[in-house]
Order: sequence, then structure tokens, then C-alpha cells
Amino acid sequence: MKVGGSFLTTPISDDDTILTKETFPEELKEMGEAMRDFALNSVLPITDEIDNLDYDLLKKVLREMGEMGFTAVDIPEKYGGLELDLVTSMIMMEELSKGRSSSMSVTFAAHAGIGTLPIALFGTEEQKEKYLPKLGSAELIGAYCLTEPSAGSDALSIKTTAVLSEDGKHYILNGEKQFITNGGFADLYTVFAKIDGEKFTAFLVERDYPGVTPGKEEHKMGLKGSSTTSVTLENVLVPKENIIHEIGKGHEIAFNILNLGRLKLGIADLGGCKVVTDEALKYAGERRQFGQPIREFGMINSKFTDMLIKTYVLDAAAYNTMGMIRDKIEQLDHDDPNFQRKALESIESLAIEASMIKVYGSEYLGEVVDHALQIYGGYGFIEEYPMAKTYRDARIERLYEGTNEVNRQVIAGYFLKNALTEQIPLRDYVRTLKIKLLRGGSWEVESDILKEEKNILEGLKVMMALAFNEVISRYGQSLRVEQMIMENLADGLTELYFLESALKRATLAKDTSQFDAHRKICRLYAYETLNRNFILVKDIIFATLEGPELKQALQIYNLLTNSIRIKDNFIEMKRELAEFLYREGQYTFN
Repeated sequence: MKVGGSFLTTPISDDDTILTKETFPEELKEMGEAMRDFALNSVLPITDEIDNLDYDLLKKVLREMGEMGFTAVDIPEKYGGLELDLVTSMIMMEELSKGRSSSMSVTFAAHAGIGTLPIALFGTEEQKEKYLPKLGSAELIGAYCLTEPSAGSDALSIKTTAVLSEDGKHYILNGEKQFITNGGFADLYTVFAKIDGEKFTAFLVERDYPGVTPGKEEHKMGLKGSSTTSVTLENVLVPKENIIHEIGKGHEIAFNILNLGRLKLGIADLGGCKVVTDEALKYAGERRQFGQPIREFGMINSKFTDMLIKTYVLDAAAYNTMGMIRDKIEQLDHDDPNFQRKALESIESLAIEASMIKVYGSEYLGEVVDHALQIYGGYGFIEEYPMAKTYRDARIERLYEGTNEVNRQVIAGYFLKNALTEQIPLRDYVRTLKIKLLRGGSWEVESDILKEEKNILEGLKVMMALAFNEVISRYGQSLRVEQMIMENLADGLTELYFLESALKRATLAKDTSQFDAHRKICRLYAYETLNRNFILVKDIIFATLEGPELKQALQIYNLLTNSIRIKDNFIEMKRELAEFLYREGQYTFN
């Protein structure tokens, strides 16, 4: 079975398959269409009302979603849920973006995702029976309380305490949680605290327990229609039976739920990229300057091409990741009482890719929205037009579910762990590679489709693997304090994963009428990835080596950079892709 990051040492093949929307079964497509219809018909018309932050309205919409089954997708049938697979859950997040309300998407995700999953995956039978049916119908609204004023990215440093009461029946919780989504109107909080100040543990805390006090709403830059408050706990008596999972093992809940949350966030970002691209396309076709639609101007062409490429590669990488997770889960015994837990472990095994989707999904969305606002010109800065709000709403994506800086450390850290434990056979791969190259061999793969682009990918993998191996030899576990090197590694590896995912998707489209567009997107992204990785790897080499070792590494680096080249009229290719997008009238790879 694949482990996170295994793509680095696994050559791409024409026979590789990945999950794409074109290959979805009919029932999955129907669920996606149902959510899309709900988003367009029930969310889009009230986006302005949602932004007024009306608790009753938010609960009403969530309960309507409960009636449709959307809030119960991840809940087992035994407790009134639909018990559908991960892919369905992800599709819900992408399609909800069509409602153009980031506030509603966040509210939904906080309830149906991190507000419900701790119980669904780690709860006792009694906890599941008591809470899941009502969470699934949205009769109860859930929230997730981890962050504190002094504990954001460093989650394990929380100060909220839990002390066993004298009668031994309750834990007494004291502390303050901060930036809690749905905090103002949630009925049930998953609260993390340290028993006796040491044992990191999760508790189910009902809003009505004496001593639970939601704070005032934060005045946020964006997401005006989502509730974000503090939650204060003052001598709150929580029954012992409300401990989730095991005492001292709350981190297993916190970090595994975050892995899933990061992937879902990236999928929501993908939906946002598609919506924003389509909106900007419509405007650019209608807005005229100097006697012609502004989309006819070359600099606007370039922006749309960049939006198309970023959306496409994010699309490919997100569903590639989901497909790998789905394949792992399908091999589990669904009758195993610990099935849900093992499914979550399958997600953890691909934490690298989940963080990649979160980081680049949020950053690509930011760039796509920025392009769109620029296309709108001065109107983009006006609140009556859609991009001002979208621009503000998109900025938070790089901050929550772990800041992108933290997630870059996760990417590089897990790569380091998997390489040191030889789950990724980096050392053997590099040793075999060096022998092969010294004997005049090549890294190139046999391919009939997109051969040049695939060999660029493989050449860049070789370069990154050699550099990464040098980094591990120099720093070992202490790499974790070399954050600038870790950042370069994370970015380079992420771009390789995104390029590989795009090439796999394009290969599957070889017999379709749109293959030429797939090919051009991959070729342009390969060109951009090539140039960026040359810089990233060179910086890593200079930061890691010195003296004769540096000189030798630079000789290999120069040999590789001279061998890995791609030449084309990329400006003309951008024009052609823009024209393709204009003909289609929307992002069309769905």
C-alpha cells in the first residue's frame, strides 16, 4: 500500500489511474448534483442575509441540509446517518461552494465535520446513540474547541484543565477557548483539556452545563456570516462518561480530525476556484473597453490561463488524494467494530498529501481570487460586486486547520519520518540512481502520452531526491528546526505531486475531445514547476553543503539542469488556453 510521499520514488506510468469526476458512479454524481441544487437554490439567494450573522437563519439552513441528509453523510446508518464514503463527503464541500457563501460553507464544515466526527469516530456506543442522530439532523449543532489564546499552532500547549470531582463522577473544566466556529449558537462542544494539567483529553460539553459561556462575536475581516466566538469554561461539571476516546489520548482525535479537515478545506478551496473563475469569465465577456470585451486583451488572457492551470492541477491532486484514501479504506473490513478508526488511520497515512492540498488549495484560491478582482478593475474593490467579499473571505484559508507554515512543516516532517523509517525507500532509491547515472543510464520513463512532460517530472524527482538525501545526511532529525529548508522542501515536493497528479489525469483524457487542452495545461505547469524547482533545490544545496561536497553536488545539479529542458512558445500556448476557456464559458473539467 502507498504511504504518504511515495510518489517521490515511484516512477509515473501511462497505466496509472486516479480518481476523477468523470469516473464517479451515478449515485455519487446524484449526491453532488443534489448539493449543487441546494447551494444554488437555497443558499445563493440568501447570501446577503447570511452575512448578517443571524443564528436562527444559520440553524434553519443547517436543518434544511439535515432533511436532505447532507449533515449526516459521515454518520453510520445505525445512528440515523447515511454512512457514505469519504469521496461523497468531499463532494458535498466542493458543491456547497456553488452557493457563494464561504460563511455557510464554514458553518456546515464545523458542524458536520469537526463538530460531529470526533463522536462518530471515537465516541462510545452511549455517546453515539445520544448525540449522533440529533447532530445528523442538525437538531443539535456541533463545534470544536481546541484553540486557546496562548495555544494556536502549538495545540498541545493548551491550558484548559480538568480535575476529577470529589465524588468521582465528574471532571471540573476550567479554561478559555478562542476562535470557535459556531461558538455562538452551538449546542455541543468537543472540548480539549488537560486532566491534572498533563493528560491531553477530549470531552463532550453541552452548552447548557452551568459555567459554559460563549463570548461575543469576533469582528472578522471576512466570513461575516459565520459565528466565531470564545467559549469560557468556569468550574463546568462534565460527566465522566463524556470523555471521548481515552484519557491522555486526545491528540489522536485532534490531529486525525485535522488531517481530514485539511483535505476538506482544500476541496472547498477547489470549489471556490471554480466559482470565481466562472464569475470572472462572465464579467470579462460583458465588460467592454476600447471597443471590445476586456477578455480579448493579452494580459487578461494570461490571468485566465493562470486561473485555469491552478484550478486544474488542484482538481487533479485533490481527487488523486481522495482516490488513494478510498482505495485504502475499501480494503478494510467494514464489519470490523473499529472500522471507522482504521479508516481515519488510512487518512493519517496520507497526511502529507492532505496538507499539500490544504496549503496549495488555499494559496491557489488566493491567487485566483486576486486575478479575478484585478479583472473586475475598480469594480472589484466595490462591495456591491462579488470579488471584494470573496477576497476577504478567502484570506482565512491560509490560517485555519493549521497555518500554512505549520502545514509545510507537516509535509517536510512526515517526509523525513517516512524516509528515516524507510517507508519511502529514499536511501536505496538514491543509491540505485547514482549507480545508474554513473553507468550512463537515464531516469527517463517509457511513455506514449505526454512523454516529455513526464520525463521532466521524473528528472525533477531525481533532483529533489538527491537534495533531500543530502539534507537528511546533514541534519537528520534536527531538520525540524531548519524551517526555511523545510519550506523549500515542502514547496518543491508539493509541486511535483501536483504535476504528477495533473499528468495522470491528462493521460486518462487521451481519447477525449479536450485532450489538447489537458496537454497544454500540463505542459505549462511542467514549465513553471521546472523553473521554480531549479531555484528551490539550488537554495537547499547551498544551505546544506559546503566545500568539496557542495562542489560535487553542484556538478550533479548543473548536469541535471542542462538535461531537463522544455522549449515551446508558451505565450502562444497561454493565448490558446484562454481561448479554450472562453469557448467553454466556464471551468469545464468537471
